This record gives sequence, C-alpha cells and structure tokens, in this order.
Amino acid sequence: MYYSQSAPLAIYAEGEFGKGHSKTAEGVIRYGRNPVVAVIDSTEAGKTVEQAAGVPGNIPIVASVADALQYKPSALLIGVAWTGGRLPEQWRADIKLAIENGLDIINGLHDFLSDDPEIAGLAAARQRRLLDVRRPPEGLPVGAGKARDVPALVCLTVGSDCSVGKMTVSLELTRAAIGRGLRARFIATGQTGIMIDGAGIAIDRVIGDFMAGATERMVVEAGYDHDLIFVEGQGSLIHPGFSGVTLAILHGSCPQAMILCHKANKTTIGDLPFPIPPLSELVPIYEQAARPVRQSRVVGVAINTFGLDEQAARRAIADAGEDTGLPAADPVRFGAGKLLDSVLALRGKAS
Repeated sequence: MYYSQSAPLAIYAEGEFGKGHSKTAEGVIRYGRNPVVAVIDSTEAGKTVEQAAGVPGNIPIVASVADALQYKPSALLIGVAWTGGRLPEQWRADIKLAIENGLDIINGLHDFLSDDPEIAGLAAARQRRLLDVRRPPEGLPVGAGKARDVPALVCLTVGSDCSVGKMTVSLELTRAAIGRGLRARFIATGQTGIMIDGAGIAIDRVIGDFMAGATERMVVEAGYDHDLIFVEGQGSLIHPGFSGVTLAILHGSCPQAMILCHKANKTTIGDLPFPIPPLSELVPIYEQAARPVRQSRVVGVAINTFGLDEQAARRAIADAGEDTGLPAADPVRFGAGKLLDSVLALRGKAS
C-alpha cells in the first residue's frame, strides 16, 4: 500500500471539481479507502461534493489549502488529471503551502514532484513525503502471455473512448463479486485506480516495450489466489492518441471476458472529429485484437447514463442491448449483477 488507509485526505481540484478533469477526485471520494475531509476548489466553495458534482457525501468544498487545514488532513491529494498530466505553474504555491503545513502530497500527474528540485527540497526539509503514484517500478518484463496460465477468470473493461467509466465498472464488478463471496481482485492500471486501491501500475507512464509486461505481472501476481480478476482498462482502441496503452493492457492481461464501456449519447472520440462507430462494430474490433493472444469475448455492455433521467437512462441501456445482442446495464445506477452474471457464465469454459 502506498499510504495508510486511515490517513485523512484533502483533495486539490482547484477550478475543476465536477468538471471534465476531476475524475480522480470523484473516483477517490466514491471508492477510496481513505477518509476525505475536504475538497479544495475556490469556484465551488461553500457547497458539498454532492451539491457540486452529484458525488454522494457531505464533504465540504473549501476555497484554499489554508481553509482545508482546519479539517486536519494528513495529505493533499491532487485530484485533477489533465490530458498530458503536466503540473500547472499556478499550483506550485498551494503545494508548497501544504508541505509547509505538514502535509504529504499524493500526486498522479506525469510531472513527478520528487524530481522537482524546489518542491523536493522543501519536502525533505519538512520531512514530508512526495508520493508520485505514476512512477513505474523498476525491472518490468516484456509481455509473454503468462496471464493465460492463471486459474482466475480475467475480465478487462474496454471502451468506446477515454473517460467513459472503465475504472468505475471494474470497481463495481469487483464489489459485486466480493458481495457474492467470491475472491475478486481489482487491478489498477491508472493513477486514480492506484489512489483508490493503494496498489497498481500506471501503464501510460511505462516505456512502451514493457506496458504489456507490467499488466501481465499484476495479473499473474493476483491470479493464483483469486477467483476473478477485474482489470481496469485505459483509453480506447479507436482513440488516435491512446490506443497504444489500450492494446498493451489487452495483450498483457489476456482476458477471457471483456465488458465494453460507453457513455450514453456520446458520438465522437473526445473532442476530436472522429465518430464513435456503433457498439455492435466495436465488439468485433476488441475480440479480433485480443485473438492473437487469447480467444476473448465481449460479454456485456456497461452504459454510463450520468446526466440522464431514469427513463432516458433505461432507454439508452436497452438500445445498447439491442444493438449488440449482449446484456447491458449501468452498474452504478442499477447494479452490476447482470454484467457479473455474464462474466461468471464463462467460468470453467476452455479458452
């Protein structure tokens, strides 16, 4: 574990909480093991996290690091994940203030704070820790298909785009499986998942030759003492910027099952002029990409219906099921049982 599970956190999401780049903050609040005592965002100060972003909880949003100190956090967790993961210059003063007031820093950006001479020097002087969760471990292997050999059933979440709910679906499936008495394990492959679970490797920070091997190592380490492994997917095979990490995770994890994740009413990839094809066309794209290392099947579709009323949400789920001929559900809104049943149906089948 990278940090004590009992340590209270303040989450830094200045100007972004409840917006497109705050999925780290929202994910840690929803699923994290550590208590969150405050969120810092001057544009939403005075609200609770539920009022600002619909995230369940009465956690206060405050205007500054100084305001958060009254809630006695042990660490400041950077809860914003920019595309490219750079550290905004205007955040430096707040990070230094947190360190000066005795807080450790949990950082999921690509810019490592421990490599920053000014911030690292201050942390050393104040005996504070800088936890760069995206820093990969040493000695990673090249992928060799070893995940095929684990006795656990491996399920990978894949997507029509980035930020459609792959991590959330993996976590919900893991929870549902544990609730049924199964030995289930969530494998984190991104910074938010690592902050939630306390372990994992951020695959997008691994040198290309070792991305599949890093995924493989995590699956192999967990695959002999668990019944089910749920691997958090990243990116999308059809995203022109992030397809590389998607394929590496797919080949490294060697899944028997995949759950295709999609955000309702989303029609283009990110902000790019590339249309998302029908889900029925995405299913064979993923199955064919997996085939060289393992015969894998998309066994269900997870639809993120956030922002829709219940009638529209149920219609979107039904449409996805009709389009693909697969079980479809929003596991956050309506439960993960249907999707878990579809995964479990593969247990004991040769692959």
